[in-house]
Amino acid sequence: MLIKTLHTLAAALLLSALAHGAPSDAATAGTPPTLNGRTSVGEAVDLASWRGQVVLVYLWSTDCPVCLDRLPELRRNLAGWKGRPFVVLAVNQDARDTDFRAYEKSLDAVMPPSAQMKLVWRRDPAHRDNLGELPLRSPTTLLINRRGELVKEIRGSWSPEIWDDIAEQVLN
Repeated sequence: MLIKTLHTLAAALLLSALAHGAPSDAATAGTPPTLNGRTSVGEAVDLASWRGQVVLVYLWSTDCPVCLDRLPELRRNLAGWKGRPFVVLAVNQDARDTDFRAYEKSLDAVMPPSAQMKLVWRRDPAHRDNLGELPLRSPTTLLINRRGELVKEIRGSWSPEIWDDIAEQVLN
C-alpha cells in the first residue's frame, strides 16, 4: 500500500512539473537554457541566436520593487558594454501584459532603450522556454556564456560583483 501511494505521489508530482513547464532532468543536467518569444514591438527573440555572446537573462515583475530598481541600472551599465558581445534579456513574468507594457513605457521615458537589451513578456502565447517555475515577485538572474551554457543563477537580489562575473565571460 505504501509503495503504491509513493508511486501515485511521484506520478502526480511529475505531471504537475510537466504542466507547469518545469525543466526536465536533461535540462537541469546541463542542457543549455532555451527561450523563444518576441518583444513588445514584435521583434523575434531566440536565446540560441546569441551564441557567441554573453547573455544576462533577468526575470522580473512589476510587483517586485527590487526588480524595478534593477532595470534602469541594467540599461545604464549597458552603455559601458556597447559594441561588446553582451546582451540583456529582461523577461517579465506579470500576469497581465498591460502592467509590463506600462512599466516598459515609463522605463523608456527615464532611460533610453538600448539595442543590447530586449524586454519580453513570458506569458505571451508565442513564448517558450525551459526555465521552469520561477519566483514571480523576486528577480531571478541567469548568466549564460558564449557557448550558451548557464554559468550562474541567482534567485533574489544580486550584488554588484555580478559585473565581475559578466566581465570575466565577455572579456575572456
